Amino acid sequence: MAQSDAENKTHILHFTYDDEDSCALTVLVNDVRFHIMVDPKDLQKSREKPLYYEYLDKLYGLRDAERREQDEVEKQQLVGKDKNTKRQNSRDKDSAVDMTAESDSDADQDSGSAGVELRNWILSAFADVTSTWAPPNREPIDSTLYDWYHGPTYFYSLQIKAGELSSELLETTPDLTQRIDQLVPKMKMPKYIQSIPVPCINAHDLTVQSEVSFPEPAHPGHVVDKHGNTYFFKPVVADQPGPVKREISILQKLAKLELDIKVPRLLGFVAFENSKTEAMGLLLTPIASPKPLTKLLKSSVPRTKRAEWASKSEKYVKTLHQHDVIWGDAKADNFIVDADDELWIIDFGGSYTEGWVDPQLSETVEGDDMGLEKVVRALEDPEGNTFDPAEEERKETASGLFVTEKVEGGDGDGGAKRKRDEVDDEEEGESKRRKDDVPKDGSYDENEQEE
Repeated sequence: MAQSDAENKTHILHFTYDDEDSCALTVLVNDVRFHIMVDPKDLQKSREKPLYYEYLDKLYGLRDAERREQDEVEKQQLVGKDKNTKRQNSRDKDSAVDMTAESDSDADQDSGSAGVELRNWILSAFADVTSTWAPPNREPIDSTLYDWYHGPTYFYSLQIKAGELSSELLETTPDLTQRIDQLVPKMKMPKYIQSIPVPCINAHDLTVQSEVSFPEPAHPGHVVDKHGNTYFFKPVVADQPGPVKREISILQKLAKLELDIKVPRLLGFVAFENSKTEAMGLLLTPIASPKPLTKLLKSSVPRTKRAEWASKSEKYVKTLHQHDVIWGDAKADNFIVDADDELWIIDFGGSYTEGWVDPQLSETVEGDDMGLEKVVRALEDPEGNTFDPAEEERKETASGLFVTEKVEGGDGDGGAKRKRDEVDDEEEGESKRRKDDVPKDGSYDENEQEE
């Protein structure tokens, strides 16, 4: 982009691709929403084929990386039936904390990095657009939670002009608007959740104070109601109602137990439109100046602090287990350190994150212990258990909020090359056909000339 990444505030809201090699990216740049569509047919029209092939390489790189990772997950799920054997195997394959081991293939890119590379490639064509419509020095405007999700959107397609990627503004249509409307979180809550004695606040009555960019997709963070009460907003994931219900149930149980651990409380819900049955998200206890423990796994952090967090993390998880509560998705990102250096434990939606907990141990006591052990090791010896938070953000695959959608299928490894060969063969055949159609006297029918 025209400005440096540090100056521009860019949040990924959604990314999707299909088996026709098309993709769409929705981003929020300095509080302005853009929806960018890439149709390979548009890129293929250009005589500048290298850019078209470059797109295919990056898209197929992402697709192949996701397939490899899915194959690895399925492989791990079949490894051993004995829990002790599973745990030993998982330690040998730990990739979240101990990153000193070399990968099997330097050429094998992980899906997180491949996704970032593709999205940055798409955004490279929008420097002029964002500098005009979303400059970094743009005066911030107060936004309600409703406005944040329903603000105006600029729709663009990606083209190749004069040998370079360029953007083309599209007319806003009901079909395009519906794409953005589908990104608004909403979920029908069962009656037992509706009966929980907490307020259900209209999204128009909540002002956004901050945003959360990780894990993707980005969403409002701290919000304030008309009375000045501050909450942390956690959006629901409509296609994953199980984790949402699981978290609500556990938060309610922990509130009643009043355990000696720092954990957010459920303070309310955000109503979708004026519905009494559908919610956009949960309103939780706000944490002052929250920082994921992942960011503090470094030797520059005083040893005494790291030792205290290690001790508390063990105490928190042990306390949960003593009361028959399984944390799920145990990892450093789900421990938060506040402004007073106090440790909080968050995210009870379950699941697991690759590298922290093995798939077959998802939502088990053993899985919690596995993730906890890695956290403690990294706190005790950050150098020995080399940990790169930025790398882990790119590798995040099962945090309960997903940004990438895809249609199953595709060409597998080498798909981009096969696609190039198909296009080249097709164009070579078309060229030969045209040559064969030229009359022997060398004349053309002007109605058949190529424009």
